[in-house]
Amino acid sequence: MKKTLLLTSLLISNVTFAEYNPWNFTFLEGSLSKGNFYPNGWGGSNKDLIFEIQGFSRYKLLDLYWFVDRSNIFNDSDFSDKKDSDSNYTYGEFNPRLSIDGLINKNLSIGLISEWFISSQFDFDNVHGNKWGKNQGLRKYYLGIGNNISIPGFDYFRTNLFARYIEKNYGRNENQWDGYMFNISYGAPIYKFNENMKLAFTGWLDYDFGARNDSSKNETGDSIQWQNQLRFYFTKNLSISYTYQINHHFSQTNQCSSNRDSEAFGVHYNIIF
Repeated sequence: MKKTLLLTSLLISNVTFAEYNPWNFTFLEGSLSKGNFYPNGWGGSNKDLIFEIQGFSRYKLLDLYWFVDRSNIFNDSDFSDKKDSDSNYTYGEFNPRLSIDGLINKNLSIGLISEWFISSQFDFDNVHGNKWGKNQGLRKYYLGIGNNISIPGFDYFRTNLFARYIEKNYGRNENQWDGYMFNISYGAPIYKFNENMKLAFTGWLDYDFGARNDSSKNETGDSIQWQNQLRFYFTKNLSISYTYQINHHFSQTNQCSSNRDSEAFGVHYNIIF
């Protein structure tokens, strides 16, 4: 993945733009979220306190979204059902997209679709054969097509359709192409009180489908995670939120708490430059 990003950066630095002139910016945000009823395909739902860093950058051809979560950051059972530091868990996703419009220097917009991308994604965690078991860890790679959609009233609406290659998935269907994922993310203002204070709405949906499964192990070929968030901005940088997430076949299993919906309360600080 690092090599892919490096090659992308080199390509961008040698492209000359004429008619195609995208907007360029970088957004970074740190969040602390207290969540309840997080689903688990192998046990009961749990509570957790998660620190997240996420970012979005747009520079010429490159459109990059990423986040990294760290669970149980205070090692405190009052906030998390993970009882000790050995249960701390890191999970992250990187979603670099390369503009097709920019590559060929043409406007490919059609209807509400404003831009097309070659889209990729990398999912990972930090489990490496520790007490969780030797066949553990997560490394998933995605490749497909993406776009930006201009919908009246929305600040952004992004979609991606991927084929998925699994390197590691806790021993399931590894080292092979396995299934697909359709993803959308969106955000819209609700009400603006003054120049900086406002109420906003954001969300995303991941739909995994077409994966190989073994029904005798309660595995499923599909999974849905759909998160929606209400956020109140005190300033352009500081905000609080309430999040509700619908989960269906979490981790592509149909057992334990894999269908348990979850909720979280968060505080966030962002910078844009």
